[in-house]
Amino acid sequence: MSEKKKKDTPRLHPETFFLPPLKMILTFFDKEARQRQKEKKDANAENQEKATEKDVEKLIEKLSEKDE
Repeated sequence: MSEKKKKDTPRLHPETFFLPPLKMILTFFDKEARQRQKEKKDANAENQEKATEKDVEKLIEKLSEKDE
C-alpha cells in the first residue's frame, strides 16, 4: 500500500532541492575576487578614456589643418 501512495503523491516543489555549485557560494564571499574585478573594470574604463582622448585630439588636428 505504501508503494501505491508514493506513486500517487506528486513531488512538491522540486526546485527546493537545488543546491548551487560550491564555487558559486565561495565566490560570493570572496572579497579579493570582487576587488580584482573592480580594478579590472577601472583599468578598462581608464584605457577607454585615454583612447577617446587620443581620437578627439586627432580629430581636432585634422579640423585645424582643413581650416588653414
